[in-house]
Amino acid sequence: MAFVVTPLKSFTAEAQGQKNRKLYLYQVDPMLLQEEEGFNLRYYDDPKVVAHIEAFCESYMAERYVPPMMVRALDDGRIVIIEGHCRRRGVQLAIARGAKIPLVSVIPFRGNDAERVEVMLRSAQGLKLEILDIARGYSRLQQMGFRPAEIAASQGKTVARVEQLLTLSAASREVQDFVRAGSVSAEIAAEAVRAHGEQAGTVLSEKLEAVKQEGRKRVTKTAVPGRSVSRKTVDAVFARVEYAMARIPAALRTQTEALRAIPERERGNKKIEVDANVLIGLLQAAEEIETMKAKRAKKLLHGEAAE
Repeated sequence: MAFVVTPLKSFTAEAQGQKNRKLYLYQVDPMLLQEEEGFNLRYYDDPKVVAHIEAFCESYMAERYVPPMMVRALDDGRIVIIEGHCRRRGVQLAIARGAKIPLVSVIPFRGNDAERVEVMLRSAQGLKLEILDIARGYSRLQQMGFRPAEIAASQGKTVARVEQLLTLSAASREVQDFVRAGSVSAEIAAEAVRAHGEQAGTVLSEKLEAVKQEGRKRVTKTAVPGRSVSRKTVDAVFARVEYAMARIPAALRTQTEALRAIPERERGNKKIEVDANVLIGLLQAAEEIETMKAKRAKKLLHGEAAE
């Protein structure tokens, strides 16, 4: 599809919600481009991000090709970045260093708030988002009402991975700092949070100190106690439960909420109808858990460490 190049004025005057058939490429003064505060997921103090911005700056100063940024116009006329935050910083840095760049090309974004976050997460241009940045993005989508399964579908990830990063996004600053420094993987950090809660940072700190004394730099899976279930089993149980929960109708959910308000001793006299698929799904999840327990008990009986 060919681009149609148009001036900035026509972009800001155009209704932002409409769906155009033509793919417009707009010319914008780069100094007018802004970041929407709190939107971008990048950690700008990361040395890799700093170097990435510097590389864009050098490209702009050398007049090499840089892909267009994706933007949208706010109601107050401001042009904000949706995808291309490092490019914006790079071009403005180049201008600050004396480069003459009167206009840059941008592509208009059409979509809602959730789609903006999804575009940023899926962006394939340049430096990939760090794992903690992705975790914050998943958390933002969850706050918008997306379920883990929906986030997983939009990002091409497993539900277990999304759940893992959502756990990481809610972890303490200490735990997240370990992940950002590369001392602990996202998987181990999430497992530590699930196993130790608020004490996860202390546990990981002690383990990191212990492995350093052994001449190692990273905490491995075997160094963190509390891991007793294989990822394959966890994925299977999650899949069973999600399959069942997805089939619970809204009316039944409302009825369940009403039952929660009743004292536990009185609930035994209440009866509700449940779809057969829901019941089977939950029973299969329970069977997976019992199988896991049996395997673990067998390993312990033979003196083996449970995975």
